[in-house]
Amino acid sequence: MNTEHEILSRLRCNPEMIRLHVFDSVTSTNDLLREAAANGAPEFTVYAAKQQTAGKGRQGRAFYSPPQTGLYLSMLFKPQIAPAEALMLTPMAAVAAADAVEQCTKQRVQIKWVNDLLLHGKKICGILAESQFSDAASLDFVIVGIGINLLPPPQGFPPELQHIAGAVYPAGADADTAFRDCAAALISALLAEYRGLTQKHYLAGYRSRLCMLGKQITVCENGIEQPATALAVDDDLRLLVRYPDGAEQWRATGEIRIRI
Repeated sequence: MNTEHEILSRLRCNPEMIRLHVFDSVTSTNDLLREAAANGAPEFTVYAAKQQTAGKGRQGRAFYSPPQTGLYLSMLFKPQIAPAEALMLTPMAAVAAADAVEQCTKQRVQIKWVNDLLLHGKKICGILAESQFSDAASLDFVIVGIGINLLPPPQGFPPELQHIAGAVYPAGADADTAFRDCAAALISALLAEYRGLTQKHYLAGYRSRLCMLGKQITVCENGIEQPATALAVDDDLRLLVRYPDGAEQWRATGEIRIRI
């Protein structure tokens, strides 16, 4: 049985819904799936790889995707929603990825706004959703890309990630088994959450995993850092922060750090 069949056999959904393609190495699963979508690939087409040579992160950053230690998976969605509502797929994916990791490890995953997944305080997952529009009123498709650090790289994480990044499994775990188990759990969880997308089913799972509410944070924007307190997250995933002078602000974008 090849890897694709082994993953499909582990799904908690109808495997006939999924068009799964598994690769040892690709440039970017998001880029390859976007090309396939443009050529008519059906909804729920999935590209999964064990390495990316040109992985993409948020805000145009590179996404560290070394061989044999991660799961890099993109799924194609064609929701019948307004273009502005496509933003819902990012928190939906965060909840699905957290659920998948929890199924595989039996350990609780936390979410740091907006969509960083933390295990034991270290980031284990990155998410990048990319949409295609025919025009301002028509959403063609959304590609949700998820990268999960399954095992620590043999040579360790790069210096800039050493104090930030973690892994789902300890060193020495079987990489192929981890890849198959996590891929199956992730695909199943994505489909489960997607069924409740328009009802924002993901909100309960998202809020229950938030780790920074009530804590002191640093708000980072355009090279400027400001201390603040994280107060709440609304249904549109905006973060309410309070600055030292008492001023409060709802933030829809940006990055934060939790101050220890």
